[in-house]
Amino acid sequence: MQDSFKSYIGRPYNSKCKNDLESDLQAMNLFSSIEFSSFFADGGSVELNVIVKEKITFIPLPFAMYSSSSGFMLGGFIMDMNAGGQKDNFVSGLLWSPDNTMLLGLYSHAPKIGTPGFSIFASTGKRDSYIKNSDGDEILKIENFHASLGGSLLLKLNRYNNLDLGLTYNGFFPYDTDIHPDAYHRNKFGFSGGWKISDQNWNGVFLSETSFGLNGRINIDTKAHLAEALSASIKLQQPIFPKLRLNILSGAAIVFDGLITDYLQKGSGAVTILHDNFSTPKIAGASSGLEFALFQHEKIGTISIYGNYEFVFAQEFDDSLLFCQGFNVGSKVYFSGLAFPAISMGLAYNATKNKYYFSGSFGVSF
Repeated sequence: MQDSFKSYIGRPYNSKCKNDLESDLQAMNLFSSIEFSSFFADGGSVELNVIVKEKITFIPLPFAMYSSSSGFMLGGFIMDMNAGGQKDNFVSGLLWSPDNTMLLGLYSHAPKIGTPGFSIFASTGKRDSYIKNSDGDEILKIENFHASLGGSLLLKLNRYNNLDLGLTYNGFFPYDTDIHPDAYHRNKFGFSGGWKISDQNWNGVFLSETSFGLNGRINIDTKAHLAEALSASIKLQQPIFPKLRLNILSGAAIVFDGLITDYLQKGSGAVTILHDNFSTPKIAGASSGLEFALFQHEKIGTISIYGNYEFVFAQEFDDSLLFCQGFNVGSKVYFSGLAFPAISMGLAYNATKNKYYFSGSFGVSF
């Protein structure tokens, strides 16, 4: 908390200052309640007292997810969102599905203004990778073992601006001998960089975010094939009433000189109305809608319902332009006493393709 307080020393204390500080503390996702009291001290300064109640940040966490387009996944994690009492993030666990078994680990040391942080991660496992077109037709299946290792330098320039610079290694070892030629780039080394400018605002119900992100990535494999990718994202969340807010998300990404196994997923377009395994070298999309806090209790948490209209442009495998539009509706549950577990479920309808996609999860929120 002390790092957040430093930037407020010397500022005039008013309602905006208090809201900014409370928003910063809420964004830490460590406290289930925050109380302020203030009084004038000597010299005309204001002494501010802040009382917080901490959430549970360390817990063995079971995880379950189902998607109508990619099946179900189960797993378990050991997670700590405040490792060492320094807002460090530690995750270790196992994910399993009929097509994928993966061990993973992550440790992230949170940056402070003027003091860099870092993150390191590793994963390994066996999986069947599917690449499909927008109709859900299978273009490529690769049975493979994989291993990944990477690290990033995290920089917090000020309250609004964050940078990250990363290096990654991805080992890709297919054991199916009758596969697409694109699958044979076995080892890939990458460099990535990202910039995000964001601001959060807490209104007592929602922590709303306004942000813009820009990311770039360069990969080279052991066959000296070079691929580059650029992506951008925008998020705008604006309360209309205390329990009702507007959500606007948009995203765009492009891969230059990429192989089919370097292609992008639907998440790069900020939409849900495409098949989970749809892959493309170019995508741009947007989602806009409303979210309503149906139930909120200080000791239990918040249940929200939402509805969005989505549209997306992408390049199909035959190089034609794909346009789809539709909607998604769903609900999310956040527990006030826990820093990370959540329940979510959603239904997406692609009106252009006349296809429905359902997903639900426990333990994380998508």
